[in-house]
Amino acid sequence: MRASIFYYTFLVIFIYFVSPIIICAFSEDVFVIFSGEELGNLEPCGCSEDQAGGISRRYTFVDFFKKQKNVVFPISLGDFPKSCGRQEEIKMEILYRAIREMGYVLHNLGEKDIEIGPQLLSFLSQTNKVDFLSSNVKPIAPFPIKISQYVLKEYIDLEHPFSIAFLGILSKSLLSPHMVDYVNVYDPVTALEPLVKQLQNKVNLIALLSHAPLEESIEIAKYYPEIGLIITGHNIDEPEDSITYINNTLIISSGRGGKYIGVVRYSINNKVVERKSVEIVPLDHTYKDSQEMVSLLREYQQILKNEDLLSKALLAPPSDELSYVGSPACGMCHKIVYEHWCKTSHGTAYSTLVNVGHQYDPECIKCHTTGYGYTSGFLNYEKNQNLINVGCESCHEAGSGHLKDVNNAYRSTSGGNCETCHDSEHSPRFQLNEYWRKIKHPEEILRKLPKNNRE
Repeated sequence: MRASIFYYTFLVIFIYFVSPIIICAFSEDVFVIFSGEELGNLEPCGCSEDQAGGISRRYTFVDFFKKQKNVVFPISLGDFPKSCGRQEEIKMEILYRAIREMGYVLHNLGEKDIEIGPQLLSFLSQTNKVDFLSSNVKPIAPFPIKISQYVLKEYIDLEHPFSIAFLGILSKSLLSPHMVDYVNVYDPVTALEPLVKQLQNKVNLIALLSHAPLEESIEIAKYYPEIGLIITGHNIDEPEDSITYINNTLIISSGRGGKYIGVVRYSINNKVVERKSVEIVPLDHTYKDSQEMVSLLREYQQILKNEDLLSKALLAPPSDELSYVGSPACGMCHKIVYEHWCKTSHGTAYSTLVNVGHQYDPECIKCHTTGYGYTSGFLNYEKNQNLINVGCESCHEAGSGHLKDVNNAYRSTSGGNCETCHDSEHSPRFQLNEYWRKIKHPEEILRKLPKNNRE
């Protein structure tokens, strides 16, 4: 009896430490948890109370399943960055560190991941413990990019063994011209054929991460009924409405921007794998922020500050060769309006960033200061204290011309440019008439300065 116990104990320890692809557990439920198309959204910006998403809430969500002693496979569909540039590179590194801490199994390559450049891809693929996956993308760049054609994971219970193979594709329709300089992207259907044949009799479940439009994923499901689960999506904003079945193949998306997370639960009974439930869960305020990710987000903001990204923005000249002068200059004549503005949310917009430590974040600064991104606009607090907050010139254009000559008409506004910042992502409840009443100027009697004081 003792020998038997010793044998099984030794076997479990040996498997745990020696084999990197085997997970040991004694649960009969298996959870595939998936996310994708982050597009650089590390956290809700906080401009609206009902914003969803963020890596802090996601960590809490995934950690809950792990603490229940479940077998959990967290996976990523692809597209961590939104575009190119230094801030997006920093975000991508932070996101990879985040999913590593969450215990993600893999990250399927999306076109945004590839567009950011081969150097960063090479660095992350060599140093990160999370596998890069793509069954139809092969690197040709001089930088060594480590990409797995498939990722095999096994669940071992002494009574009910379970194995799952993850495949991944990137649609050729999403390629940009310069990507072909360092990767080859093959036809997905052709690339998948030998892999599906190789795996179909060796695993209990084949799952495909299809970084492609929904229509293309449906066609792949029809071609390969051996694939039991297809996680898809590209530009799907409301993933709850995108759940599709092609025969017995589930096709599902977790949407865009990291706002939702998907969960598919399987049970194992007498070597039969059965899909038990499918859920798309919004990561809303009911999920608490994890301290692990809060610390990582603070580090992200510190990196932005240390690298002084605010001062490295590409600057464009304002229209008509004008320059920004700042709201205090406007207040010299428009005293009543200026005092009213100081009490509005626009007049205190910069302090809201300071309160949460985001005052060095270019993405936040552009909507909380005046003229950021223009040659005479806000650059940093030390140089441009007169341009903090959403000032007069945010709505009425740069004011140098009007300051020199009051007869040079100052552009009026009807709110047409409000949605530059009050978009669906940052201000989902925005209603022009309602918001306009909060900032509408009071009646005033203009106090004109002597001409020599205006020059």
